[in-house]
Amino acid sequence: MPFIDLQCHYGVTPETIAVRPSQLAEAAVYADKFGVEQLCFSSREAVSDLVGGNNRLAEKLAQDKRFRGWLTLSPHQPEQSQELARKYLVKPNWVGARFEQNGDADAIDGAGGHEVLNALRRYSRPALVTASTPATLAAVITVAKDFHSLRFVLSPQSDSLTSNAISAIKENVNISLLLNVAYTQRGVLERAMEVLGDRRVMWASDWGSYHPAAALGMIKDSAITTAQRERLTYRNAKELLSQ
Repeated sequence: MPFIDLQCHYGVTPETIAVRPSQLAEAAVYADKFGVEQLCFSSREAVSDLVGGNNRLAEKLAQDKRFRGWLTLSPHQPEQSQELARKYLVKPNWVGARFEQNGDADAIDGAGGHEVLNALRRYSRPALVTASTPATLAAVITVAKDFHSLRFVLSPQSDSLTSNAISAIKENVNISLLLNVAYTQRGVLERAMEVLGDRRVMWASDWGSYHPAAALGMIKDSAITTAQRERLTYRNAKELLSQ
């Protein structure tokens, strides 16, 4: 069975500057070994260098036809974000936008976030949003209501937020949940699919931060059906990427 990996990381952040940058040749080896059809990367560098980080990732995406990109945007830089969207979100090797909410100050439900999200309506691409605090989780729910024509993919960044998000986003049908192996305790995957339905729960290895075998092991060890596994690792992502 093929896989689509919805969240891979390229490069380093200022917080992990001593870490060796992820080499995309290694990602290709991972894809060959596990039969990954597409790998969707975001630039860690773009969190602090919005333009330069995205531009350098764009150069790397050309290395392998299986590579696609999440375009990192920022509510703190709405003009630059809109320029990058105009440049890249019209190209097929870019999946959609990505917003890193690393703290409450990065919440996307403010004026800058609304400005960028409003501009994204014209591209019909999904937005992947991380949440690191209760306030940033609430921000995703708020903008999903305000921009109901956009498709959001929520990536919680803690065990508690992952657990809380399942019930919190239940009524927001334009939000899907992207599970991170580091923040998904035993039984959470099964509960997410029960509460949200098979079509709203997605999978990623977080390659570049964690060994992909751990993410694959999470699926293997879970008590879900073969049909649900196919949905989780391939069909849901395929439908998202074909928007």
